[in-house]
Amino acid sequence: MQQVLCPQCGAPVKFTSTASVMAVCGACRSTLLKDADSVKRIGEMADVLEDYSPLCLGAAGKADGKRFDVIGRIQLRYEDGFWNEWYVWFDDGADGWLSDASGQYALTRRRGVKSVQGMPAFADIAPGDELKLDGQRFIASDVRRARASGAQGELPFVPGDGWDAKVADFRSLDAFLTLDFSDGPEPELYIGKAFDLSAMQAATLRSNEQVQETAGRYRGQIKALACPNCGAPISFVAAMATTVVCPSCAATVDCSGPTAEVIEKARKVKSIKTTLSLGAVAKIDGASYTLIGLMKCADRDPEEPSDWIEYLLFNPAKGFIWLVETDEGWERVQVCDTWPSPNNATSVRWRSKLYQKLYDYTSQVEMPLGAFNWRVKAGDTTHITDYKAGTLKLTRERSESELGWSASSPVAPAQLAQWFDDPKLAAQKALPRGGKSGGYGKWAWIATIGMVFLNLSNILGGRFIPILIGLAFLWLPAKMADKLSEGDD
Repeated sequence: MQQVLCPQCGAPVKFTSTASVMAVCGACRSTLLKDADSVKRIGEMADVLEDYSPLCLGAAGKADGKRFDVIGRIQLRYEDGFWNEWYVWFDDGADGWLSDASGQYALTRRRGVKSVQGMPAFADIAPGDELKLDGQRFIASDVRRARASGAQGELPFVPGDGWDAKVADFRSLDAFLTLDFSDGPEPELYIGKAFDLSAMQAATLRSNEQVQETAGRYRGQIKALACPNCGAPISFVAAMATTVVCPSCAATVDCSGPTAEVIEKARKVKSIKTTLSLGAVAKIDGASYTLIGLMKCADRDPEEPSDWIEYLLFNPAKGFIWLVETDEGWERVQVCDTWPSPNNATSVRWRSKLYQKLYDYTSQVEMPLGAFNWRVKAGDTTHITDYKAGTLKLTRERSESELGWSASSPVAPAQLAQWFDDPKLAAQKALPRGGKSGGYGKWAWIATIGMVFLNLSNILGGRFIPILIGLAFLWLPAKMADKLSEGDD
């Protein structure tokens, strides 16, 4: 380790890694370039936005039995949000990167390859594309073009003004592969695995109180947030996200900078009838989660329309979970760290269970309210495929730039009431089957039309009884299901 004095303010600055070529002075934000045994100031680096991440400089952890320390950070912004790349230094002298995006983590190291021939061009990669490396099948999960918006600590390169990061991430079970096109048309490869913060030394992470105190602001610059459109207070969620939708006027507010800006004003505020309210607190698995955002979503399929409410809950140490409310009941949803593997065209395998394909449909955000860890807006569309194994469900979600998997399970009304300490929630319906509602009725109508068409000659000939018996067997189960559903109400 090398320690020098900042030539700007005289504060001590450490260079832990021999691969580090620059460091940011923690006192005056000066960018210091290391050259042999000397350092020189080459400018001033923008401060990072302190977010909900429990990671920080000086945090320590283990991977594959080797200790590492977090010594640097670069923050990358794209159109709808940002993520952190933490630079880590291992005891054996190797370095790597700990990616930190929306509560999902991956630890990767640079990998040399004999040839990049056969690698796709950045512009040709789309979520869902397949890439084979050493016989392993990877699926493109995220394709982003971002810009460095701030840095801390030590870094192995200098992210100068206008530096663009062009990265494509791929997943295979728990394996994580990044193709980095930032320095040219031929990518650098980084490979590793999804990472669980349980492998970090808890004492070196930021506490819940520290996250709550600093998240969502530049140090000392934003102390409270009032909606710049209507003036309503929204500070209770501003400390946990970079984008807030005002609950009073539905204006979308970007609070990631030193001043809050309205980036999109809703033309008309629609009322959303929700069971849970923003700010509600639930104790789930021993941790307290705050409901920071909710959105009404819909599938406007002309044959089988449906809508539902998705609630975003947050805990500084545990990250994010979702609760989904449909007309059939409730589900608890969490993003998958380990991806399922394909079994055949209609099924996937995850955690030793086989999930069969249910539906393909489209989810569109109709109205968001509260705070989110990305910029969500009305009209955002995601293509969904559901898979089912008993009462459990896997969901594949694909947008223009991202592909992800989440796992869900039904939540009983009594469990919901216990989580939120609200006995009234025990009156909520349980989720009987999962998935989209109304599927049987849709196919019953299709079968009815087919039956009439195939028996048209019998109908014209006055032979109705066989057809009526067939229709009874077809529609009685649907009517009985409706009655049972009404009884649950």
